[in-house]
Amino acid sequence: MLNIKNKSIIIEMDRNDLWQLGTALMNGIEMETQRKWVHYYQGHTEAEFLHYVRLQHHVIFVYLQEIYGYLERIELLDALEEELLSIYRQKASS
Repeated sequence: MLNIKNKSIIIEMDRNDLWQLGTALMNGIEMETQRKWVHYYQGHTEAEFLHYVRLQHHVIFVYLQEIYGYLERIELLDALEEELLSIYRQKASS
């Protein structure tokens, strides 16, 4: 069920659907980072790169924290950050 109101959306879904939504959001961040943010980034450190990507996707990171907090899988955000750093390192080494 989807209920859209002025400035709010309520979605009723089961845990599996919530898991799939979280996965799709993470994949979107990874893909956009590979295609766009790693090329636009002008800093010099990994920490600054993570901060830069988080700023570009601030709201999505908040949603992911809520989703994975509810699913008790918050460690997946650490895995996302490691993947983002891997993308950064690949670009830096080329």
